[in-house]
Amino acid sequence: MKKISVFVALVLVFAFCFVTVGDFSKAEAADKVYKWRLVTHSMVGTYRFKHVEAFAEMVNKASGGRLVIEPYGAGVLFPVFDSFDAIKDGVVEMGLIFSAYWTGKDPFFGIFATRPGSPLLTYHEGMYLDQRAFPLVEKAYAKHGITYLGTTDCSVPEILMMRTPIRSLEEFKGKQIRSSGLGAQFYTALGASAVSLSAPEIYTALQTGTIDAAEWTEWKENEEMGLLEVTKFVMDPAHHGGTNEDKALTVNAAKWAELPDDLKAIVLAARDHMRYLSAITNYSEAAKTKQEWLAKGVDIVTLPEEDVVKIREIGANVLKEWAKKSPECQEYLELYAEVLNELGYTREAATLGYKAK
Repeated sequence: MKKISVFVALVLVFAFCFVTVGDFSKAEAADKVYKWRLVTHSMVGTYRFKHVEAFAEMVNKASGGRLVIEPYGAGVLFPVFDSFDAIKDGVVEMGLIFSAYWTGKDPFFGIFATRPGSPLLTYHEGMYLDQRAFPLVEKAYAKHGITYLGTTDCSVPEILMMRTPIRSLEEFKGKQIRSSGLGAQFYTALGASAVSLSAPEIYTALQTGTIDAAEWTEWKENEEMGLLEVTKFVMDPAHHGGTNEDKALTVNAAKWAELPDDLKAIVLAARDHMRYLSAITNYSEAAKTKQEWLAKGVDIVTLPEEDVVKIREIGANVLKEWAKKSPECQEYLELYAEVLNELGYTREAATLGYKAK
């Protein structure tokens, strides 16, 4: 009996120590404060940057200050195009940035984030496609040590801000146009040349005539950036990308792995809140701003239908050629064509090679 009592006592002591250590570890994790920096391509002061601030604020409040995210606008910490490596290397922890900027890192990002000639024009179409593509995009980012958490901001189809009007496919020839992603190949195929510029550089480039036209986002944000002051002609839509991702939520993989599950859940909830803000503001703000611009005398250019058909065919050819760069690009192209067919764009799907199964 004595031996049994000693054994039981030892078991209880070890159990007490295990529970105490476990509880202490949990308490320590609950008390730990994580301070992260977040970078984006949106300029400080624009309504798109305010969405980023709302995301950070929700995480900060919902976590009770355990995860504090500080957002930085375009070019504040470093050039926007340095953000990929900064997130990968842990210089900053998080980004809300357009994936097409990383075309030079992996050709997949080009075909995913910019779809020349895309007929998709609505929020629900763009988000549906991106959700279908989530596993492919997640895998592409993971190869570089970055965790992809999805599209947070779905852009209204981009408009083309022009110093002089382009009223036909033929008039693209010889123009210098600011774009990104597959824009270089697309505008080259149209007869123009593409120039890569970040947001803070666009105004001056248009003002000085370094470029003839620029894609950025849509009416509201372009107004906030002052682009109406240096252009008087707008092509709506620009026919480059249709509605697509404007901001991917990405995190340094090691930093995400060490985050407790409850804080991860808060980040994902804040992501969904940002999607909500995108859904209820982007299209309505663009529509209201467009009416204001019309009242100021801006000239809105709509290309002839026969030119739109040709442009979509040219865009499809650019995509098909780009898809040859990797198996992942080809896989995305096939998914994109399938989604187009599902949504009723059967001619465009067939042009991309879709065949009913």
